[in-house]
Amino acid sequence: MKPTPWLLSLSFLAPLSAQGLWIGPGEPRPDQLISPVPAGSRPAVRIVRTAVHAEIVDGVATTTVDQVIHNDGDRDAEGTWFLPLPMGAVADAFTMTVGGKEIAGEVLDAGQARSVYETIVRKRRDPGLLEYAGDGMLRARIFPIPARGDVGITVRVRQVLQPIGGIYEWVWPLRSAGMGDAAVGPVGLDLRIESQTPLATVIAPYANAEIRRSGEHAATITVEGAAAQFEDLKVLYGLSEQEFGLHMLPYRLPGEPGWFTLLLSPPRSLAADKAPPRRCVQFVVDTSGSMAGEKIEQAKAAVRTFLRSLRPQDRFQVITFASAVQSFFEAPQLATGANLDAAVRRVESLTAMGGTNISGALQQALAASLPPGDDGAVWLQQIVFVTDGQPTMGLTNPQQILELTRREDQQATRIFALGVGDDIDVPLIDDLVQQHRGARDFVRNREKIEAKVDALCQKIAQPALTDVEVRCDGLDAMDVHPTRTRDLFCGEMLQVVGRYRNSGKQKVRVTGKQNGIAREYVFEVDFPAAATQHSFVQTLWARQHIAALLDAIRHNGQKPELVEEVKRLATQYGIVTRYTSQLIVEEGMRLGGEGRQVRGPADALAPAERLSPGGGAYRGPTTGGAASPVGLTASGPTTAGAAGPASPTADTAARSKLADLGRSRTGAEAVEESLETDADDLYLGSRPGSEAKKERRAAREQIVRRAAGRVFVTVGEDLVEQGLPADWAKQAVVVEAFGDAYFELLRQKPQLREVLALGDRVAFRDGERIVYVKPSPQPAPKPVEGAESPVVK
Repeated sequence: MKPTPWLLSLSFLAPLSAQGLWIGPGEPRPDQLISPVPAGSRPAVRIVRTAVHAEIVDGVATTTVDQVIHNDGDRDAEGTWFLPLPMGAVADAFTMTVGGKEIAGEVLDAGQARSVYETIVRKRRDPGLLEYAGDGMLRARIFPIPARGDVGITVRVRQVLQPIGGIYEWVWPLRSAGMGDAAVGPVGLDLRIESQTPLATVIAPYANAEIRRSGEHAATITVEGAAAQFEDLKVLYGLSEQEFGLHMLPYRLPGEPGWFTLLLSPPRSLAADKAPPRRCVQFVVDTSGSMAGEKIEQAKAAVRTFLRSLRPQDRFQVITFASAVQSFFEAPQLATGANLDAAVRRVESLTAMGGTNISGALQQALAASLPPGDDGAVWLQQIVFVTDGQPTMGLTNPQQILELTRREDQQATRIFALGVGDDIDVPLIDDLVQQHRGARDFVRNREKIEAKVDALCQKIAQPALTDVEVRCDGLDAMDVHPTRTRDLFCGEMLQVVGRYRNSGKQKVRVTGKQNGIAREYVFEVDFPAAATQHSFVQTLWARQHIAALLDAIRHNGQKPELVEEVKRLATQYGIVTRYTSQLIVEEGMRLGGEGRQVRGPADALAPAERLSPGGGAYRGPTTGGAASPVGLTASGPTTAGAAGPASPTADTAARSKLADLGRSRTGAEAVEESLETDADDLYLGSRPGSEAKKERRAAREQIVRRAAGRVFVTVGEDLVEQGLPADWAKQAVVVEAFGDAYFELLRQKPQLREVLALGDRVAFRDGERIVYVKPSPQPAPKPVEGAESPVVK
């Protein structure tokens, strides 16, 4: 039976369904687990809703699970509920409330749990339980589940989290519940962290996670969605008693280069003696004719929001530009009440007309002169630049505009840009903020510009460290990103990813300036020779590396070596973007062989991303390690990619998609291309996107499955590991799912349990051999002379 993905930690062990709740009178016997029940009397029980609430206080986690179970059947149901314990968890309290009444539960140790797991797996063919075999489980009797009625279940578990490498990890198992047949509702997580020691790093490795920090010592993480979006629920966090916190997440297989993610977290706010006492912020806003209508009203709201963000000790200026450039004041003024009132009155008179003189506006802002501070403090110069169009007046050549701003900037001014709509010159905005060490965002249709302005102004109000450099001179690293750091602001996190060859403890040095004063922070970090706990780290690196390659293609054109490297990484790591989903589908077609279908959510993808006929995926050459401007030693080639012959059809399909990259400077496509090359990683619970974008991203991610650091593609009814040769089926050793050899393989190599938990039809590499797990045919066929695949029973 092919498992049907569904939700959380309660499934049903009735003939209608699978694991989690045994339906029937009393404790079920093994033979009852698969005994037929007349269809008319079969209970139809389903999970309506699941909510996971967790609170972690100084490393002690209390997790409460609320579930509503509905019985669609015409008779009461009785059963035994069970839940695999999170990996390494020790439950010192387990309570269950059913229908308002507390009932007794028990915690089974690893030995008892393993026996129950194996019985269920053998009888019910539920490989999802394999992943949790050996860790124990919770069990309780539930009665009654009323006919046509609901039962509410509340379970509370406490556990002590132990930090590894300074990182605490909270996990709640979901994947074991993804193998049943019953219908289920959504899953949601609401987790709060409180710590006496300041929180430094908080990570939720989901694209739709929202992280809200409450001062230095608390944070709240919320996630909700369907089961297909998650493996297990997982949140990681690190503490720091220093002003800056740095944590490292490694992933490395023995004997191979490793991956790392360095997470640098500044404090939520700076002490009064370290915060910049003076800054000059100039708001440069487009009032050209294209801003007429709703946009000019949004622009007025944006200026008002900007003015409210200023402190009395700040200087400010508002510059509007259309065909001509106008300033509210002759020179930047202190943000006194009188000056702010005068600016607000001026805002009301703004109208939209004329052309778009971007060069004149930026030149005037960069040329502003400031009086020296009485206390000798250095002014921090910042420009917030808002436009909805392309340059039509003054200098119109983007390279000339960039050269002008480079020449006029004598004070290391930071430029932050907001692009409104889709008609902006996207590459110009990107190049402008990169040249001036700032950042950019886009205000899309139906988004409120004042919300974006408010978030930006709050962010830039407290730069924690400027001119940031990260160095680790003793580390033999390669392919490190970002290649150029930006200023680090309070409340945000800098992520540095890369690969490394050597191992051992290294000193990571973070240098920069606070209020013009040079500062250095030194951290001792262990780069291990082997670490397999955080397999998602390699995906973080691959996403950043692909983003850098796509950005290079967008700026420098279709260099063959860049295109081939994108294709190699996309297929090897299952990185799904608008430019790589087709490559992954083609890789699945290659692995499936001619005539076999690759199944995936093609209808949810853009037309160019849907399946095309043909097969094969091209294996591109590796690239050498790029020099690392963040100071990490970088040299040598990357590891080899997925094997397999090239296919003209796949090559053409992939090239046709990538060939369009960078051809448009304006329009929605150009904006999407810019966002595609963002350095901000989606797995860290970063800024939320639109609902449509979230759904689109989730649909793309369903093309691939990940387990134990490996990537799998759905080929027909099989999950096939990427990187296998095209004739893998001829080479594979076939292992009968849930047979003796299957469990012997699990006992000998427990590290394969995540792979085996994917389902009962999985092909993967096991050392030098390829293993193909599939169900035994019913009835068993007679041996075929000269069979290509030996069967192990």
